[in-house]
Amino acid sequence: MPKFLLPVLLAVGAIVPGRAQQSQFPQADQSSGTIVVQGIRDPNKQITRFVDALTDTPASGQLSRFDWAVCPAAVGLGDARGAIIAQRMLQVAEAAAIPVDKPGCKPNVLLFVARDKSELISQLYRKYPAYFGGVDRSAVMRMIRDPSPAAAWHVEGRLDADGIAVSRDRITGQETIERTDSPSRLSTASRPHFLASIVVVDLDSLAGLTVTQLADYAAMRAFARTDPRRVAKASAPTILSAIEAPMDSPVPLTLTDWDLAFLKSLYASSANRSASRQRSEMKQIVRRTLQDEPKNDD
Repeated sequence: MPKFLLPVLLAVGAIVPGRAQQSQFPQADQSSGTIVVQGIRDPNKQITRFVDALTDTPASGQLSRFDWAVCPAAVGLGDARGAIIAQRMLQVAEAAAIPVDKPGCKPNVLLFVARDKSELISQLYRKYPAYFGGVDRSAVMRMIRDPSPAAAWHVEGRLDADGIAVSRDRITGQETIERTDSPSRLSTASRPHFLASIVVVDLDSLAGLTVTQLADYAAMRAFARTDPRRVAKASAPTILSAIEAPMDSPVPLTLTDWDLAFLKSLYASSANRSASRQRSEMKQIVRRTLQDEPKNDD
């Protein structure tokens, strides 16, 4: 697994705030490691809207996810809170059956809490353009100009159907795919996957939120390519609404049962499939997961 994000983690430490005011970002109660499930049981139409909203990929495209173990790290809220956030993100990954790395691993999932989200992204792009691999310059510029308090992107690679990294000619850029069987209408010759993910959040947007809410939000942005602006169409409870919700409006206290079901479905679905087929499989998994999990009415 690539271990190339550690230099950035260390170098950017001087840019982001090393400590947050207690009034800005209250400490969450970490006495319990439970992921609290919330929400209601809704019909198939709502499940369809939810999965479709969180997988904004053309039907003929493919959905990405981590094929290698994840190793989260958080910068900008001090070492103690950073460790709590990273541990919570690992807890979410384990609950969703996402492979996790060993203690002491080098980070490939980064959360930055910054005084100025746009300025931090600009500095990263100028100094470390390789960490925007696969992200068009126009997309980076949109993230910089976007007034939203949070941004996320993923560095992607490509694997063949056997899970082996696809080689690329340095001169022509052409990919060479070797596999032990032949592709079909159901199976693709290769698939994209996340090499790393980066989430940047403005410090001021965290007023009133807990460490757990931030960690769970970051997990939903980092472990899948999700856009919080699309979740309103889904009309399902999700932690993705936490950052941009109007002040004093109700938001989930933690990852919801819908969120966890979505992550489980993404990582449990067949990898070498088109987005349309993978979405169809994910909807079935989400439906089974929501039906099997007991409802928390507290």
